[in-house]
Amino acid sequence: MSINQLKTVEELEQFLLGTQPVAFCIEGNVSAVYQWVQKTLVSFEYLKQKKCVKGIITQYLIKITGYSRQQIVRLIQQYRETGMVLLHYQTEH
Repeated sequence: MSINQLKTVEELEQFLLGTQPVAFCIEGNVSAVYQWVQKTLVSFEYLKQKKCVKGIITQYLIKITGYSRQQIVRLIQQYRETGMVLLHYQTEH
């Protein structure tokens, strides 16, 4: 089963419960990963979900991206505030 075939929160939960510790990753650069995170948040209507469902979606994002919980929380906060997950480059002065 492909991660793209996971369409319901129940399928996400079964995926999280049924997998052994395995490294997953999204192919592409950081921008592609951020786009995938945004697409996932939109497809599961993250902002409309209850707290327990948001936790499942967050765990899924952590597992697939390999990002820390703190990084995923920052991306979700950005999505909540702007409706998008964008890569911000820091410039040196």
